[in-house]
Amino acid sequence: MFFSAEFIKSAVSRKDFLFDRPAFSFLGRSNVGKSTLINSLLRRKGFMKTSKTPGLTRFVNYALIDNRFYLTDVPGYGFATFERKSFQGLMKDYLEDNSALKKVYLLIDSRRLLMPADDQFADYLDEIKLPYAFVFTKCDKLSSSDKHYLKLQIDKLAPVKCFEVSSSDEASLELLRKDIYSSL
Repeated sequence: MFFSAEFIKSAVSRKDFLFDRPAFSFLGRSNVGKSTLINSLLRRKGFMKTSKTPGLTRFVNYALIDNRFYLTDVPGYGFATFERKSFQGLMKDYLEDNSALKKVYLLIDSRRLLMPADDQFADYLDEIKLPYAFVFTKCDKLSSSDKHYLKLQIDKLAPVKCFEVSSSDEASLELLRKDIYSSL
């Protein structure tokens, strides 16, 4: 369980990044539930702003957890494709030149499973040797047949660690919290 959380700042450029503590980032396509997941992990509705409109997160938003590490909410990488050669600016700097970043949690909407952009982004994380795990969100909205397809997807992703979460399932959130602490 996380005991305390404090919003610290929004980084608008590399000069604003924080390097004084380890950081864990939540990444994924737009509208996959990054801000909602952070709010659920912290048990604080509205801590990070959420919206149904894709692309509202434009900066790296830092939350200090238990005075030990940062959780960061970052912009999504779009819906269709991810191309490293066109990936630049804030997020490229944040991911490729950030000694504080310890692990990325790559969020996937469990109702949609992996799309080409997700595969491409995972390949990119492999290329830059950044540790990551997949987090399948919105698992409470799955039918039983959808759960079957999710299991097949997770089996194909091995050995990469995968989490199945929903904002209403405290046990799934606790597994994710424990993984963050074990990665410190």
